[in-house]
Amino acid sequence: MLERMERSAGRWLGVTGPRVVVGYAVALGGTAIATAVLLAVRGEVSTANVVLVFLVVVVAAAANGGLGPGATAAALGFLAFDLLFLPPYGHVKVHDRQDYLSLAVYLLIALVVSGLVGTRERRQAQAEQRERETRTLYELSSRLLVHDSLQATLERVAGTVRSLFDLEGCAVLLEGDDGRARLAAADGQVPADLSEPGGTLVVPLRTAGGRVGAIVLLADPSRPPRLGEAELRVLHAFANQAALAVERDRQQEERAQARVLADTDRLRTALLNSVSHDLRTPLSSIKASASSLLDPTVEWTPEQRREFLETIDQETDRLTRLVHNLLDMSRIEAGALDPRLVETALPDVTGPVVRLARSKTSQPIDVDVPDDLPAVLVDPVRLDQVLTNLLDNARRYAGGEPVTVQGRAVDGRVELRVVDHGPGIPEPERERVFDQFYRLRPGGRAPNDGTGMGLAISRGIVEALGGSIRVEDTPGGGATFVVSLRPGSAAPVQ
Repeated sequence: MLERMERSAGRWLGVTGPRVVVGYAVALGGTAIATAVLLAVRGEVSTANVVLVFLVVVVAAAANGGLGPGATAAALGFLAFDLLFLPPYGHVKVHDRQDYLSLAVYLLIALVVSGLVGTRERRQAQAEQRERETRTLYELSSRLLVHDSLQATLERVAGTVRSLFDLEGCAVLLEGDDGRARLAAADGQVPADLSEPGGTLVVPLRTAGGRVGAIVLLADPSRPPRLGEAELRVLHAFANQAALAVERDRQQEERAQARVLADTDRLRTALLNSVSHDLRTPLSSIKASASSLLDPTVEWTPEQRREFLETIDQETDRLTRLVHNLLDMSRIEAGALDPRLVETALPDVTGPVVRLARSKTSQPIDVDVPDDLPAVLVDPVRLDQVLTNLLDNARRYAGGEPVTVQGRAVDGRVELRVVDHGPGIPEPERERVFDQFYRLRPGGRAPNDGTGMGLAISRGIVEALGGSIRVEDTPGGGATFVVSLRPGSAAPVQ
């Protein structure tokens, strides 16, 4: 479609401006006013002064409208000078032959002055136009350097081109993968169907990889502007800037896709490594215990049979947690986690979780969650899961030291803290511990169990609840995980 529009578009040549009308008005009105004033004092003014007055009108007309209005003022002044100020008045013929020389000199000087002034004004206007063009191109280049969005850059190009060349409308089209052009940005009156090329000029957008689109200029057929070489050069400069923006956007998209593929590959590798290890260990224990119980050649005591059955039960629970974690992570990544938010008293969540954790370990777990804390807006089941993950993580790293669960009201929020006195987490690692399958390595102590998903799942759940989670140093050594939660609407934090 773009090629057809470009072939059928007419060549625009040159432009005119409103100053020309002002120039002609000065030529006509100035000559009339000067003539009226000079007639009032015709008997007292010399012909030289008359010439000077008419030359002032010529200069004023040329300064405003260029050569055409200046020449018009010169011609009108010539006729007025001859008919009204050289005897015999009212006739083209003059009484003194030397007056012919005066008329010729006046006309020559008037035309030369008109041409010089008009040329100077035209060059000044061209210089101002180039300055505006340069400034606009600089602004577009700056937008590219600060990585403005592609849409904003193309809209800027369309609006600037339309304003700069006084067009009815301007559109930027981009070619899709299927070869069809789509409207990417527009300014002014742009028809819905740009396939009709009448009254348009198409400037292609080209990159090193070929044509990527076009700038379409739309003019009023009754007054089509005419573009010269300098204007077309500016248009191509705008086209180059727009093409650079398109190329940069496509490169960024390709880099983003490459990063996604790399992240996916990394996660896939980490998943395989983690899951294969974490599945193999409990499966091996279950298989060994079950095989031992089924061995007919060995007579097991009731205590030994119970130990085998407990091992099977515990390792089955471990496999169940792994599967649940994988499912939760997939829901979080898909944005399908749908928490049921209700106003909940924090002790109602922390109490059961801590009691269950205490039943599974002899490690001390202290609780400091005041009953008068404001209610929080959470999903109690999901918050239970978060606190369970944080307690399991703290117990693994605390090395037998006490773990504390605290609740505080801070700056309009309610904070739930899980404090341990283990080796702590180095500053560079405090964000990475929330990555999937990441487990603390050199600089900290890696646990023997765990999938590396607990903290990633905890962050996903907390953010779905409208909260946040972070890691801080524990005074005296260790790590403190801080979960910041929203208070319930009926329980503002003081």
